[in-house]
Amino acid sequence: MSVSVSFDRYYKYEELSDCLKQYAEKFPHLAALQSIGSSHEGRQIWAMTITNSATGSHDHKPAMYVDGNIHAGEVTGSMAALYLIDYLLTNYGCNETVTRLLDACTFYVLPRINPDGAELYLTSPTLLRSSVRPFPDYRKSEDPPGLHAEDIDGDGKILLMRLQDDLRGSWKIDGEDPRIMVERHPLDQTGPFYHVYTEGLLRDAKGQPAREVKLPLVQVPTKYGLDLNRNFPSGFSPLTPGAGVFPLSEPETRNQVEFVTGHPNIAGVLLYHTTGGVLFRPHSTIHDSKFDKKDIHLYEAIGQLGYESTGYPVVCCYGDIFSGVFDDWCFDQRGLLAFTPELWNAESRASGSEKVDFFKKQTSKEKRDIEHKLLIWNDRELSGRGFINWRPYDHPQLGQVEIGGWDTKECRQNPPPAFLKGECHKMTLFALSYAAALPHAVIEEVTVTALAPQLYQIEVLVANRGFLPTNITEQAVKQQAVRPDRVRIEVPDGVKLLGGESQMELGFLEGYALAQDVWGRYKSPSNQMARASWTVEVVGSEPHQVALSLLSERGGVSETIVDLA
Repeated sequence: MSVSVSFDRYYKYEELSDCLKQYAEKFPHLAALQSIGSSHEGRQIWAMTITNSATGSHDHKPAMYVDGNIHAGEVTGSMAALYLIDYLLTNYGCNETVTRLLDACTFYVLPRINPDGAELYLTSPTLLRSSVRPFPDYRKSEDPPGLHAEDIDGDGKILLMRLQDDLRGSWKIDGEDPRIMVERHPLDQTGPFYHVYTEGLLRDAKGQPAREVKLPLVQVPTKYGLDLNRNFPSGFSPLTPGAGVFPLSEPETRNQVEFVTGHPNIAGVLLYHTTGGVLFRPHSTIHDSKFDKKDIHLYEAIGQLGYESTGYPVVCCYGDIFSGVFDDWCFDQRGLLAFTPELWNAESRASGSEKVDFFKKQTSKEKRDIEHKLLIWNDRELSGRGFINWRPYDHPQLGQVEIGGWDTKECRQNPPPAFLKGECHKMTLFALSYAAALPHAVIEEVTVTALAPQLYQIEVLVANRGFLPTNITEQAVKQQAVRPDRVRIEVPDGVKLLGGESQMELGFLEGYALAQDVWGRYKSPSNQMARASWTVEVVGSEPHQVALSLLSERGGVSETIVDLA
């Protein structure tokens, strides 16, 4: 049985669900599918657990958490997550890197956090960021009068309308390419000039098409006003647009938080979004100077892996409007190095450079120049399909208008289908690189020394062979988000433990990353290895065995059996 999957289109909910169920059925030794809860409309939110079950339980291994599509229209994220699932499962046993990772690590992959919003986005002309619960609450039964975004010409897209107004219009047609609308200069006094609105229909206070139309037109914001990625506790503010009335008010965000806290072996986090061509990292409300220097060093190191895999620069969100976001919560409360990749950037593709300053405010000339480059790229690479040329339309209320503009869904917000697989693949390379950097705690050596007849000393050497420390960050220690590593001895009947505790805490095992400081000095981690010992007495003449375990929440579980003669 093969899984029929294609990465040149965007999957609706049932298609995505069917693919996940097929993967779980075809690869039962590697994959297990579960629902982590329901969405607002009752759809199951799926999580795929991927690891080689023959080498240990999923929760006894360091884990990567990867999710996508918390924002309705950012469906590239769900396809990138699906691609990661496909890549891991189909390459196990034939790709050395994948095989090694699934033997030693776990991947928890949640392709679509917001299935309700994504379904509306994929099955209608609606442009949507939110879940489908109307917000604010009064919008459940009340819509303000004004211009509502609608597909009035029936082409399946909500584009733009330009309405000529030579006296008051703010925009004019570019002299070089008539598809581009440019800002009217104070010295521009000879038209034609235009107002530019969303494609739509004017409705009255009862939601009916308005009979009387007068300028100015008031554009009514969508009733779907929630932003699920502003609904998390870290930096939450009800004044942030779309944040909701209190943290975790939505089932989708509660599902995420409960899943992460319920899996303490999660050691790395990637959250797939679009668009921007950047790798966002925390924190939106805390400056880097307030971070522990070790944590900044590790963020930079993992970020460099992301840049090498994707070409996307790492951008810190401090000072912007992104408070109440999930990656902030993952770092704040769990001490995890969370990244929010913004996949795809049409502007970067058109300009031939992935290095775009995401927060730089563009001048009018810069906006015009990038529009020119985008249209050249559209004509050359997309056969013109990304931009719908302006065309006359007899609007039932406004009279003669023109409708046109970019196909937002499959050009600007998400990649055109021909470019989708490439975006998915390079993000998978980042996920693999990040997973390779996770801590890997093992029992290195066991020494048994006979102190007297039937009296033994058992000494164990444990180590973290991974790049990251087993606590991941100092923030995790501060928040008590992770339990210190510990060793345990289990003795059967006939063996007495005379010296040492049955379970001993070791603190946290450093990874070799902390030997590589930003100044390039040579040094060794002071706590990459640890030793523990016990004294045991064997009662009677029968041989016995004792079990030794290294228990590291984020570094994994390592076990061995020791024979006592």
